[in-house]
Amino acid sequence: MRTALRSRPVRIFAITQFLLEVQFWFPVWLIYLLDLGFPLTTAVLADGVFRIVVVVCELPVGLAADLIGRRRTYLTLAAGTVLTFAAITQIRSVAMLFGTWVLWGVLWALTSGAASTYLYELCDQDELEISPAKAFGLVRAVGNASVLLSLLAAGYLYEVDRRLPFAVTAALAAVGFLLALTLPEIRKPRVVSTWSSVVADIRRAAADPRIRRVGWLGVLLLLFGWSARILFQPLALELGLSAALTGSMYAAFAAASVLGGLAAGYVGRSHRRPALAAAFLLVLAALVATGQLPWLGPFLFLPLMGFGYALGTTVLEVLTNEVTPQPVRALAFGVISCLSGVGIAVARPGLGILATDHSTSFAFLAWAGVGVLVVGLAVPGIRRLHPAADLPLGGPPGPTGPGGPSSDSSAVPTRHA
Repeated sequence: MRTALRSRPVRIFAITQFLLEVQFWFPVWLIYLLDLGFPLTTAVLADGVFRIVVVVCELPVGLAADLIGRRRTYLTLAAGTVLTFAAITQIRSVAMLFGTWVLWGVLWALTSGAASTYLYELCDQDELEISPAKAFGLVRAVGNASVLLSLLAAGYLYEVDRRLPFAVTAALAAVGFLLALTLPEIRKPRVVSTWSSVVADIRRAAADPRIRRVGWLGVLLLLFGWSARILFQPLALELGLSAALTGSMYAAFAAASVLGGLAAGYVGRSHRRPALAAAFLLVLAALVATGQLPWLGPFLFLPLMGFGYALGTTVLEVLTNEVTPQPVRALAFGVISCLSGVGIAVARPGLGILATDHSTSFAFLAWAGVGVLVVGLAVPGIRRLHPAADLPLGGPPGPTGPGGPSSDSSAVPTRHA
């Protein structure tokens, strides 16, 4: 970690991510819309539109990110965050609500690979020869620390002014945008992409079994770990936790995620398979334990889930960047997010219905049952991972030429995801 901190680009990037990954909005966005006078049905419909926009935009936004370059994409992400959250403070009508939520959905899709691919390529060209694993572990931990602090402060900001959580998010993103302007371009030769070259790059990537394998593991872990979060608030309500204790529950989850990100930075190539196996098993064990002993869930088992999920997703971020050729890196993350997003869109409402019609414990155990299948599907992919299989087909990227990997001129997150 100290080596990563010695790199100025990585330090600036980590600070920028801290500013962009705050989640002051997360605990209060629904309350905010209700306080503005919107019916619950309208708020839920807006959330549904948001989810649809995210899934629809993942692939085209990922493709656009690969074409315009890493630095430009990252700056667009920061500027879009400023615009989106400033717009949320100005919502006055149903049309403004839905328009802003559509904008938010596009921004959310952009976060799938913007930060991850840019960070990886910054490490690749850094003169200090920074280990991507350590840089990703550091940045993931910093991002989770940002989430932790913002979740703790969100309620207090909302009590001062209901627009303040969103205004502070926009203001911090503006500072992040200014910092991002100081980040370097990716120093690789400019190759003008044509539609045929883009299609050829996509076909080559799709034919690479290593990319398919790592992508499949990413889809499974995102679907498995992210969907379960819909049960956190029902669990708190079922246990009769106060608002303060519910906030502490989320804080404990975020704190464990910080540790998971840091731990991923110390996972060497020879230990990636056991680390990924541990990540899936920790999420599964936490689901089973919470279903059996729900009163221990908020402050013991859910943090265990957060640790495992952060560990696994960070390791997979590094692996995805390593095995995917530069011209389609952002698109690869878009594909992973799109496929997992389709499953999440089905799983989350289903789990909510199970928690309402039966109990939260029942829903946790039901998802654990699905988790047994998920782990079974993940095991073959994990077993086939090889420490040396971390470069695109053809070995290390050489000079760009006919048939070789192309690159963009400017060299592309949280998502929070």
